[in-house]
Amino acid sequence: MVSRDRTSGAGLLLQTLEGPIRYALLDWALDSGVFGFCESQVAADLLAQRMELPVGPLSLALRALVAAGFMEADESGFRTAPDILPFVKTGSPCNMIETLRMMAGTRHAGLGQFGALMAGKASGSGARLFDEAHWDAHHRSLAGFHRAVAAEATMPCLTGLPEWAQARTLLDIGPGSSALAARLLEARPDLHITLFDLPPVAERIRAEAGSLPLDILPGNYNQTLPDGLFDIIWCSMSLYFHDKGLPALISRLSERLAPGGVMVSFHEALSDHRSAPSEHVLGRLLPALRQGDVSFADGEIADAMAGAGLVRPSSQLLSTAFGRFRLDAARKEI
Repeated sequence: MVSRDRTSGAGLLLQTLEGPIRYALLDWALDSGVFGFCESQVAADLLAQRMELPVGPLSLALRALVAAGFMEADESGFRTAPDILPFVKTGSPCNMIETLRMMAGTRHAGLGQFGALMAGKASGSGARLFDEAHWDAHHRSLAGFHRAVAAEATMPCLTGLPEWAQARTLLDIGPGSSALAARLLEARPDLHITLFDLPPVAERIRAEAGSLPLDILPGNYNQTLPDGLFDIIWCSMSLYFHDKGLPALISRLSERLAPGGVMVSFHEALSDHRSAPSEHVLGRLLPALRQGDVSFADGEIADAMAGAGLVRPSSQLLSTAFGRFRLDAARKEI
């Protein structure tokens, strides 16, 4: 059968061959600083002088960057696409270069051992998924991810809750940074926010948060949880590390909800026999082969909330720059 487009059949197979080239091109662009050189339109010959590169190969790379959507071109030269410039510009508050490096290292680690991993002949690395040392080492890149895209995407998940206006206390489980908390405090300066994360990460968050009025507590949720009751418990891409099963963890967290309080989860929801969404299935393939598949199936978290006795559930599917996610919320009876 002849394939008439690039989304199926032979076209899909051939299009896939471009993947490594696209990443190599992006990797070079980030290393070389070409995105910064092209913040405004610049001719290829002038750019070659500035970058001390031969104009022929550089022109080929610039055209490829345009083809990949990273740059734009007209008769006067090349410029970085405006929609990606804030994320690749040095000094930008949304700079994601370190984040992209970290994510590539995590997602691509083991590519050269793919066959051995499939055959069970390559050993995994690290603790279950990741350990404290991993998060300690990658705090800056995670915080950059939060500042660039994640906090903006997740803030409406909380401010849109029916309970938002009346809530007085919020517990964030495994926040990774203070970026979301800072935004929430701008909207609700009276909100008492507690951030709970692994000890080395909590220390980094404390240093990063500066004078923000936050309670930042160290700990491992498999061993302990902060004292007190909370009107909102927020869990965003943080529930993977349970050691006694997800239902047991959700049940323990629900005990920290105040009467009438709401638990909110923001996680992937694998569907179609765990083959979709593609960004989660493909993006997490190598970590799953190395250290085990921990992604959540569609409805798994909602079921655990119901099993913990939480009521009045609500759910919503959300699309973000970093993938499709499911927002689940359920309440504790008054």
